[in-house]
Amino acid sequence: MNWCAHIYAGKKAALHRHSIISALKKGKPCPGVYVLTRAVDSDGILDIYHSAVILSGFYRDREITVIGIAMGRREAMEVARLIVDDMYRKNGDFDIDAYCGIGHS
Repeated sequence: MNWCAHIYAGKKAALHRHSIISALKKGKPCPGVYVLTRAVDSDGILDIYHSAVILSGFYRDREITVIGIAMGRREAMEVARLIVDDMYRKNGDFDIDAYCGIGHS
């Protein structure tokens, strides 16, 4: 699991930002936490997963880049909108790799 230099966090997730990130880096599930990643197997921009899913065998062995964290699916959707809005305002396009400074996988 790779981490974007700037991790977006929803309002509720921001209150527990350090403990959430620490737990995820240690491979510990976080109940109610959703993780926003660079799209893994599609031409999309972002994927949203429950934390338990990205810690499972299939995703644990894949190169995923975490861009945001959220408490609950609704907050995850709000964080996704914020990321996309910020990216378009800054770069005028939807190139998530350029926006986050990560290489294509």
